[in-house]
Amino acid sequence: MLLKSAQKNRFRSLAFILLLLFATWLATLLGKSPTYSFLFDSFSMPFYRALASYLNRYPLWQNIVSIALFLISGIYLLVLNNKYIILKSRSYLPILFFTLSSAAFLPIQRLNPALVSLFLVLLCINHLFAIYQNHNPLDNLFRAGLAVGVATLFYGPAVVIAIWALLTLLVLRPFSLREWFVLIFAFTVPWLIYMSVLFIVNDDILKPYYAFLTSIFTEWEPAIDDKIFRIFGGFLAIPFGVSIFSVFPKLTFQKKIIRRYYTVLLHLFIIGLLAFFFIPGVSYEIFYITAVPSAFIVSSYFSDAKPNFWNELLLWLPIVGAIVVQVVMIVQF
Repeated sequence: MLLKSAQKNRFRSLAFILLLLFATWLATLLGKSPTYSFLFDSFSMPFYRALASYLNRYPLWQNIVSIALFLISGIYLLVLNNKYIILKSRSYLPILFFTLSSAAFLPIQRLNPALVSLFLVLLCINHLFAIYQNHNPLDNLFRAGLAVGVATLFYGPAVVIAIWALLTLLVLRPFSLREWFVLIFAFTVPWLIYMSVLFIVNDDILKPYYAFLTSIFTEWEPAIDDKIFRIFGGFLAIPFGVSIFSVFPKLTFQKKIIRRYYTVLLHLFIIGLLAFFFIPGVSYEIFYITAVPSAFIVSSYFSDAKPNFWNELLLWLPIVGAIVVQVVMIVQF
């Protein structure tokens, strides 16, 4: 049984995850993946524009960089789990569900600003988790804000992470005006530096501001059949819903710090989902960010789940969903 193997045999689970990663990205590596235009292709933030304009000349390297960024982020999830003991034990399940919740959806299996900024978002999570009961959190808060500020210069909608960071500060620490000021100020530092450089080279210092507004408020509909998205979301929603209703009631028996970590992870998922539905410039690329909290929440459920028929079925649902979506999209392409 896959569930039992994933829980107890780390070598087998790692081998299966690596095989799944290879299968997930195979169509892209072979050039068989359908391509769609997104808002960030026409109106991108300055840092992403510079990166994309260079890599667009080398399609193979563009795919390799995308896969490398994805793998680095997935490995960083495991580092966060080991560092903060978000799950009760070491496990490769987070990278499995991170893969199924994001890159398994072919339209975003490409270089995009959300994927590029994802590592910076994970850095922000790392530094924010470190402030709990920390007598001197200002350094971590500054680094967290700095990471988000740089992320927004790649991906404008990453500004929602700044909102999430402020909520996280409320959950993890008593209110302190100084701490809020440090976090907000750090967020503006990359923007101030970049605008200063533009001023020195006699360029329009408001260019990144206009690009930011465009990336947020310009409505864009990529030519992706909504039915495919609903199929993909349906296969993921069932195990995620079961995990939510199972994991959070059990948190009352966990340490306070673990309860707070899961609370802020749920906030991150909700904010990302709201951004997808209500911010005009946000599209499917936001899945790379929402996949982080969902990976931990679903992994928490399956790491303790009994190896029976229903849990085995729940585990296979997102895997089957990933296969179905890729087959449908490749056939359509």
